[in-house]
Amino acid sequence: MKFKTGALLAAVAAVACALLLFPAQAAQGAKNGVGYSLNILIPSLYPFMVLSVFVVRSGLSEKIGGAMRRPTRALFRLPGGTAASLLMSVVGGYPAGARSAAALYEAGVVSRAEARRMLCFCVSAGPPFVVTAVGVGFLRSAPAGAILLASQLAAFFAMGVLCGVFAPREAAGKPRAKKGGDAGPARAFIASAADAADATLTMCCFVVLFAVLMSLLRLFVKDPVLSAVLSSLLEVTGGCADLARLGVPLWVFAFALGWGGLCVHFQVLACTAGIGVPRGRFELCRLLQGALAAAACRGLCLLFPQSAEAFENIRGPVTGALSGSAPAAAALAALCVALVLCAPRAKLEMRGK
Repeated sequence: MKFKTGALLAAVAAVACALLLFPAQAAQGAKNGVGYSLNILIPSLYPFMVLSVFVVRSGLSEKIGGAMRRPTRALFRLPGGTAASLLMSVVGGYPAGARSAAALYEAGVVSRAEARRMLCFCVSAGPPFVVTAVGVGFLRSAPAGAILLASQLAAFFAMGVLCGVFAPREAAGKPRAKKGGDAGPARAFIASAADAADATLTMCCFVVLFAVLMSLLRLFVKDPVLSAVLSSLLEVTGGCADLARLGVPLWVFAFALGWGGLCVHFQVLACTAGIGVPRGRFELCRLLQGALAAAACRGLCLLFPQSAEAFENIRGPVTGALSGSAPAAAALAALCVALVLCAPRAKLEMRGK
């Protein structure tokens, strides 16, 4: 215990000294974190957070769960009322599903054991981040983004099934009594917006904090490979950007997305503090989900080698040696002729409203 306390004090002292000695780098890291929060996190996450909590507070989750009771019970050993939250986990991104699971527990739809089990796999990267940010943005390849998304979905379902198989029998019992009736749509919407705003602000604070920490670590870690590894372990967005610069295989991105990064882990734990999920079990599940995503990605790359080759082609530097050559001019002229020949012959009319 003394060693743990001493190590913690040494780490705090080191970070404090780094903040005092390198204020410009720390400020730049904070600016990067704020920019990511304003440009990516809030626009893409906050609406889904509101929607995920509203589905629970308005009672829609239980109404939808009537039709999904058998599939959710057979696959995940969860009540049918969790179907909407499971969907939000794969659509909304990392913290949306976890916050929805916490809302289900607060509403009495699931028990504490079921809520803890949901948090072991309802932490998945959403399609906007995987396809748009990582696939198209970092890798310059939409097929690579599609493969990564498919691997994340496969890992999500595999983890859900495994958690249901190894869950104790008493974990699937009756949920707690509901705390009052379903709120009206207006009251549920207002409460959901306020709840999501509070959770989103907490997540943004973690993003800024980890951006500062990573900016300071890069001052001492000069090796690009080690820097990319640390970045992937700490914060998934910067980690994927560093991995793209190194040109690593696609399955490494899948593992990083499945792991999520410690920044996402703290965001999830902050949003679900009332559930009290064991930290060791949560981290182990994150590692396992990352490994499952990497294995699924590797298999998909073998099934679709064209998509993998499209990703491999962006590793080398892109040059403009052919941009001003005669073959390039001839190709451009041929494309213009083809465009004219393929244009519709019908007249285009502009109609006013």
